[in-house]
Amino acid sequence: MSEADMHDLAAAYAVDAVDPDERAAFEAHLADCDRCRREVEELQDLALVLSDGLEVEPPAQLRASVLDLVATEARGPETAGAARDAAGGEAAATGSPADGDATATAEPHEDGAADVTSLDARRRHRAPTRGPGRWLAAAAAAVVLAGGVWGVSQALNPDPATQVIRADDASEHTADTEDGPVAVIVSAAEGRAVVQLPAEFASPRAGSVYQAWFVSADGTARSAGVLQPEMLEERTALLEGSPDDAVAVGFTVEPTGGSDQPTTEPFVVVPLA
Repeated sequence: MSEADMHDLAAAYAVDAVDPDERAAFEAHLADCDRCRREVEELQDLALVLSDGLEVEPPAQLRASVLDLVATEARGPETAGAARDAAGGEAAATGSPADGDATATAEPHEDGAADVTSLDARRRHRAPTRGPGRWLAAAAAAVVLAGGVWGVSQALNPDPATQVIRADDASEHTADTEDGPVAVIVSAAEGRAVVQLPAEFASPRAGSVYQAWFVSADGTARSAGVLQPEMLEERTALLEGSPDDAVAVGFTVEPTGGSDQPTTEPFVVVPLA
């Protein structure tokens, strides 16, 4: 994928509307792209606002209508206007707002944190749309959001690894391997650390596992957990324990089940300073 294609995936990635290959490629890109990180965070925040109070089953035909609109929009602007008008008519018949009228029914929260003005302002400050790829990615996000609660479940209830990555004090540290850079994101506020592996990171040989270690200033190491197969597949893992007194995170090859102390030399060490 080109860099432009990567930027176009931000909206779909924000609501988990990408396939595994796209996810791996985009997450590798995300590590070095401040622009996409900001856009993903903004879209996930917006998903939280739009999903407030949506714990209801959407009309059965709504998802199909949005998908039809996506296909029509991809064919060109001449047919898009008619399709949007049709979608608006159907939305009116079902009591659901049309795509272009999303803010018409926005209600202020009791705490005043979100209202029509703030939603409009956030939309105006978004980067301008660039071509059909960007629009289709945003439309894919709309398909998920239109489905109600399941579409934003991850944004509403972020997992611990995501909480670390999103933390205000999160800091990223990297070290190179033959397969690409390994990144460790640390948050003192969360008291946890996350490792992100490169897209082509090789699996350990049969009968062995990768194990992470928090290394203290005196050179002692304590286990930060074994990287399970699903973690290697997802390329992101929440390390076990707190990194508070660690100056580095090391990774070694250990027998299946892991070890109490490292039995091999680390194949990569990520300094945390």
